[in-house]
Amino acid sequence: MSDERQGAERPIWNLRELVGDLADEIPQPPPGGTRPEGPAPASAATGAAIRATSAGPPARTAPAERDEPSERDEPLDPAAFGGLPVVPVDPATAPEPAPWRPLEPPTGDPQRPAGAALRKAAGLVLVVLLLLVGTAYGAYRMDPGAADGSTYDGPGPSPDPYSAPVASGGDPLPSTEGSLDTGTPTTTPAPEDPEAAALTELRRLHEQDLPTISLDGRYVAQLASKSVGIVDPEQRAANGSHTFYATDILAEHQQLRTEFGGEARVILLLSTDYGRQQLYEGKPLWLTFAVVPADSKDGIDAWCRAQFPQLDGTELPNRCVPRRLRPPGT
Repeated sequence: MSDERQGAERPIWNLRELVGDLADEIPQPPPGGTRPEGPAPASAATGAAIRATSAGPPARTAPAERDEPSERDEPLDPAAFGGLPVVPVDPATAPEPAPWRPLEPPTGDPQRPAGAALRKAAGLVLVVLLLLVGTAYGAYRMDPGAADGSTYDGPGPSPDPYSAPVASGGDPLPSTEGSLDTGTPTTTPAPEDPEAAALTELRRLHEQDLPTISLDGRYVAQLASKSVGIVDPEQRAANGSHTFYATDILAEHQQLRTEFGGEARVILLLSTDYGRQQLYEGKPLWLTFAVVPADSKDGIDAWCRAQFPQLDGTELPNRCVPRRLRPPGT
């Protein structure tokens, strides 16, 4: 073996001279030059320290050894960081953090945040929408034709209170009087008393006929003479009895007016309108006269016999008799 090979196989340093008794703790390889499997004994750390010492001082002082492992010594799971590789940070080589400084308050007038402006704009838009909806609803309520698509041209002409409503077919609609709920009870007028209605009509006819006759002593034919409540045994009233009421007197006068209206002018007067102004039981009599062309008592008798030929001499005066119309009080 040459000197160069022997020099290469000899150790560069004498460990025992460098570390003293610590060299005894370095494990020796087993015979045959094979390293035993398994973790190195604790003295391996010592050997590493010796080699580091012999290599020279490190760039920075390594932190003191810790007896218990920390979270930094545990391996990091790349899945927790989205599958990216995780590089552990060495505190010895990591940059120093920036010193802490308190936040300074902003200078000048603070500006209104953008959120407040947006809320204000949204509130204005909401108010405008509510006004538009309210206006449209009010127009709809005021327009009765909006529901069926028709147009409203304002109120139509007022209905005639004296004409009955007519349906599309021309027939009058049934009356709805008293059916509307107006909040106040509707009162139906009571039917008028027939007697009062008959008296009203008798007075109307009397006022109509009195001015048409001259009370100058002329002769006329008296066809009826009745007062309300009078009893005539020779005649039967419209009520089926012999007692005449206002309705019976009016019915008799209208019947005579129709029967003799073609041959003479039939009028209605009161017994107090002419001559002695006669009363019967304190009440005036309703008198039906026929004004005929004959202007004498005999002429009126002849006209009565001609109108009632079936009546004899005693019954005829109760149905037709001559009367002279003198001025009142004579």
